Amino acid sequence: MRKRFLFTSLSAIILFACCLNSETIESTELTDTTNDEISIAAPIKLSGYRLLPPTISRTPTKTLYRANIVLKGDDGLNDENNKQLLLHLYDSIKNSDASPNAVSLFLFQTEEHSQSGMGQWVARLSKAKNDDEPTVAAQHFKIPSPEKAPSYRKSLTLEIRKEIFKEIIQAEDKSMQEAERKYPLTSFSNAEKNDTYQHQLAKKFKAEIQRKFKVDQKTLKTISLEGLEYNWPMPKYSKD
Repeated sequence: MRKRFLFTSLSAIILFACCLNSETIESTELTDTTNDEISIAAPIKLSGYRLLPPTISRTPTKTLYRANIVLKGDDGLNDENNKQLLLHLYDSIKNSDASPNAVSLFLFQTEEHSQSGMGQWVARLSKAKNDDEPTVAAQHFKIPSPEKAPSYRKSLTLEIRKEIFKEIIQAEDKSMQEAERKYPLTSFSNAEKNDTYQHQLAKKFKAEIQRKFKVDQKTLKTISLEGLEYNWPMPKYSKD
């Protein structure tokens, strides 16, 4: 389920690029980083938000402003509201002292979503150096439904299901880490051994979760899918 393995280390490439472009990175904050609500001319009332400390990366030809924004009192499922909020923030940022010619803004439902490192944003604004205007993209998730179906919800509350979901993710992370230690993917010959061992460990760790919460394998899989469909926060990835 989790695709941590896609984020392969690019440190050597990044180091080369930094040396080539003499890029510097600094942290900065806008004066007004929090708003409860914003009214604009259009018949839309923008959501409250919290702007997390942004970073500014500079090269001789590009200034990139990147920041995460966390919604306040909003489920983040209204695409138009999200778009208007990001465009409002973009207008403020492009006219700020930073004067960026490239901007990346990511909108999250909660701060926990922003910390998972798994791209759990609901909307994203991107403006490259050579773009005339920014573009806004959205990720769509299901709207939470009443606690009446499916049947396993009768015995497992939302809080318990979310806890099970987090433990499933942690089990998958742990299985990948242990497989990597035993059969490092730095060697091509280890690929099949790594994959086999990882699946063995994941099966073992998930069986432990089943025993802990007294659920069967089918329920565990259904909760995994439910967590992904409703964008439940994933635990922050940590290396042992």
